[in-house]
Amino acid sequence: MKNNTMNIAYLILAHNNPRLLDTLLAQLDSDQAQADAPAHSKAHFFLHIDRKADIAPFLGLADRYPHLHFCRDRVDGAWAHFSLVEATLRLMRQAMQTLGTPDRVVLLSGATLPVQPPAYIASFFARERGANYMDAFAMPNEEYGKGLGRLEHYWIRRSPPMHRYRWMLQDFINAHLPRRNFRRAFGPLQPAAGSQWWAITGEACRYVLDYVSEHPRFVRFCHHTDCPDEFFFQTILWNSPFKDSLRPTLTYTDWRPGKQSPEAINSDTLAQFAQDVVFNSPHNNSPLAPGEVLFARKFDEQDWPVIEQLVALLQAKAARQAAAPLRESA
Repeated sequence: MKNNTMNIAYLILAHNNPRLLDTLLAQLDSDQAQADAPAHSKAHFFLHIDRKADIAPFLGLADRYPHLHFCRDRVDGAWAHFSLVEATLRLMRQAMQTLGTPDRVVLLSGATLPVQPPAYIASFFARERGANYMDAFAMPNEEYGKGLGRLEHYWIRRSPPMHRYRWMLQDFINAHLPRRNFRRAFGPLQPAAGSQWWAITGEACRYVLDYVSEHPRFVRFCHHTDCPDEFFFQTILWNSPFKDSLRPTLTYTDWRPGKQSPEAINSDTLAQFAQDVVFNSPHNNSPLAPGEVLFARKFDEQDWPVIEQLVALLQAKAARQAAAPLRESA
């Protein structure tokens, strides 16, 4: 195997849209990378399908992608709940058990697609081998909704069977129960928060797993916090030897002020993705300056023409990028 080959472990959290997921795998498959590119990738996929979802529509993907691994022990996930952290940890452990220490570990959702071809992604990671792309900024940050109430209140699972009464009960808890002392579990850690989606090195991934194994009290405390997927991993790496290597997320998100979720990608956004270098939206729900991105969310399978346009755009970019070195040497 060439020294410039990047072993990339893609961890994917999904619960629906098998057709969109198939497109995601196809666009990241290392077989599409140019063998004579400055760097190319060996892509491995680790897929977690929510336990509530019917896994049958997804099983056929294994026939087309030999490096696809399904999570062996699925989690019943819920929005803003520790179950999403647990599903991610299981994928991280499976990737490390399967690959040892890959060059890169990338967490994506099933509603994500790349905005660059595989060869570009491999070259990017080859240039930035030591960088860890995980939004992380100190809590509290009320402007971006990352207050200490996420830690100090006791947060319930906001899904069935309590779904109907979840906010009424949560409001009662927040108003009447004493605040939790997160310092007892966090110790010297400075809480940090950021986007759920990240791309870290294999060494940083191993550090996180070791920390989780060695600090069960921290993990138990986070089971009843709010949106731990947006501070659990960030807090660990923010307080680690990897802090200075942290960079903004590589996943494009258009999250308008006052909205509860990011905007779905539409045809108006595609012109930005056609650029040689793609930058994050200024509305990315983060105080960090928008940086370059390699992926984007969220796509909707119901708007399939937009997905087809993006695939065509990626094919055109791949051809243009492959031809560029030939033009430079002519």
